[in-house]
Amino acid sequence: MRKKGAFGIAFAYLLIGLLWIMFSDRLLFYFKSLLSPDQYLWLSLGKGCLFVTVTAIALYFLIRSEDRKLKQSEKQYRSMYQSNPNPMWIYEPGTLRFVSVNDAAMAVYGYSAEEFRQLTILDIRPVEDRESVIASVERLENKINDSGSWRHIKKDGQIINVNITSHKIRFNNKPHIMVMVRDMTERVEFEQVLEKVNRELLEEKHKLSETQLLSRVAGWEFYPKDNKLIWSDEVYRIAGLNRDDSREAFDIYVQHIFPEDRPMMINALQELIINGKQLDVTHRITALDGTTRYIRQLARVESSPGQELKITGSLQDITELKQLELERNRYLYSFEHTLNSITDCFFELDSQMNIMRVNDTFRELVKTESSHIIGTSIFELFPKSENKFYPVYQKALEERVIVRHEDYSVILQRWLRMAAYPTDEGVAVYFSDITEDRLKDERLKEAVERYELVAQATRDVVYDLDIVENKLIYNTSLTHLVQIPHEEISYELEWWRSLIHPDDIEEVVSSQERISRAGLTNWECEYRLNCGKGEYKYVMDQGYFVYNSQKQPIRLIGAVRDIDALKRSTQENKRLAGIIKQVDNMVLITDDLRRVQWVNNAFAEQTGYLLDEVRNKTPADFLGGPNHPGFETIIRRQEAREAFGIDTVIYTKKGTPVWVSAQLTPAYNEDNAFQGYIIVCQDITYRKEKEEEINRQNRLLREVAWMSSHEIRRPVATMLGLVNLLDMTEDENEQREIFSKLRECAREMDSMVHEINHRIETEKALQIERDL
Repeated sequence: MRKKGAFGIAFAYLLIGLLWIMFSDRLLFYFKSLLSPDQYLWLSLGKGCLFVTVTAIALYFLIRSEDRKLKQSEKQYRSMYQSNPNPMWIYEPGTLRFVSVNDAAMAVYGYSAEEFRQLTILDIRPVEDRESVIASVERLENKINDSGSWRHIKKDGQIINVNITSHKIRFNNKPHIMVMVRDMTERVEFEQVLEKVNRELLEEKHKLSETQLLSRVAGWEFYPKDNKLIWSDEVYRIAGLNRDDSREAFDIYVQHIFPEDRPMMINALQELIINGKQLDVTHRITALDGTTRYIRQLARVESSPGQELKITGSLQDITELKQLELERNRYLYSFEHTLNSITDCFFELDSQMNIMRVNDTFRELVKTESSHIIGTSIFELFPKSENKFYPVYQKALEERVIVRHEDYSVILQRWLRMAAYPTDEGVAVYFSDITEDRLKDERLKEAVERYELVAQATRDVVYDLDIVENKLIYNTSLTHLVQIPHEEISYELEWWRSLIHPDDIEEVVSSQERISRAGLTNWECEYRLNCGKGEYKYVMDQGYFVYNSQKQPIRLIGAVRDIDALKRSTQENKRLAGIIKQVDNMVLITDDLRRVQWVNNAFAEQTGYLLDEVRNKTPADFLGGPNHPGFETIIRRQEAREAFGIDTVIYTKKGTPVWVSAQLTPAYNEDNAFQGYIIVCQDITYRKEKEEEINRQNRLLREVAWMSSHEIRRPVATMLGLVNLLDMTEDENEQREIFSKLRECAREMDSMVHEINHRIETEKALQIERDL
């Protein structure tokens, strides 16, 4: 259009100029003889000025007209570009950066026009597609290019399938590329679903074909009028018939049926032909290889009245099923024989609690014949009101689980052990008489209880060593002495000796050998024992050797007593002063009234209190500070003379709070009399500060998580609802109102994100101040 306008203006100018020159000079020639040279010169000059003026006016109106047409064309073109329902944009071929986008592009992709201008066409593509995009741009020709199907990424991360049409244009006097996008997501998804359905149909068809092959089924048609039988090729394989036999198919098949089954098959066929009764017959045939096969025949009349009678049927090789049935019958016979051979009583109930099967042991127990038992209710033999085992049957029947139970039967006056197993028909029950076993258990229980009472009367570990078998048996007091998990306890002599202190093991073994060689019975030894976690205790082991007839030791029965407290009290008191002077932890020693008697150098350095300042004072007097509740717990447990640990706050001489982990251990003298407490304190202030820092961060994270999951969710839910509403409305006023609401929700969400960032940055700043 623009080229045509420029050509029209140039042509008009040329035409007017030629006509003016042609006629004005000729006219001027006629006046040459009538005018003076000056007049002729002025007339010639006026003619030129008139030509310029006229042509200028003509060019002005022509150019303005063409410009108006051009602007109207551009307006129509931009209107078509902006109002196009499909997303469109213009981008630079060199930088691939967006230059202009229409409203549909902003609505579909979620970016504003300003955000689009910050992006390139690669930013809306998956990373793996970007090289292909660049190559596609380089292949564009000077015509409308169908660039095919691509994947695009919206602002929210959603991937859509689109079809791209591109063509080169000049925009702002520079080469650009205009793109129109058609959303093909629904079509692609539909094609994918359709492809999946077709694939599933093919799989089902394949499965059906396999099922028919595995089920060994073949079809046939029979025309009684002509005695003509037509069957599929599968019949030859299933029935084992000869394909080369030239006889009629009906005669061939009938000949292979067992003579005993042939009348049954023919009679059933006649009933179908005459009366229309559906054929369902199972018979035997003899295959070419001489094997016997069981064939089930199904057939019905297919022809309509007035047409030739046609019978359609199918046959199935059920030889394997018949063999399984015969095997099942043999199994049932074997099962009955097995049931009658076991010593346990057995009966089987149906879902109504009626007896279906019993064994001989059960019949002997109830003194009743099978004919009077089978079919009767179990409650006729064992009344429900007196039957403690009814819940066992009921649970196995209803919950389909195996249930075991032991109880006393008032009816049989015996102890019974019962097991109920769910079956397809109901429940199978086995039970046996355990009366003698229960009596033995009761007597054994009484003996064990007496032994346990004796064992509980002392904390000694009683053991029995079988020297020949190298096996040890302990009483339950072992776990009180040896703090080792039950699964790690072994019952060999080597394991016990592995617990003995390496410096004491030689004396223990040699002393036992001296006693056994001398044929003596009483042995005792004092040694240290590993009681778990590397802790050794002093024990007194006293034993009694048992010998066989050859005077060889075969058993050692003994008891191990914990004497660690008595043994160590003197040693600990002697070594205490030397040890606690060398440790870095704060150490205090108090008397039986909780008064401080001694503190180490570390205590004086860390708290500022010297021994002379705190002697005969309780720790609560100078370490507790104002209203310290922790010392009440410490005093209460000290009064109970417990060994315990506690984390608490103490105050130095300057009033500075210090977190300490205190371990309080009671001290005893050689006579096992309570002397006071040894208190060891470790400074854990740094650890507590870190714990408080972690707690503050956790609180901040919970607040941020709450805002993320509750506050931000509200505008997001509103925006989703507005987007759905926008999809449903076509009214422009309503759409503008919805866009306004969307902007409000976006500003609200942005404000929440700024609030979260502000809290996080504030907490970081506070943490930096605390670290400084």
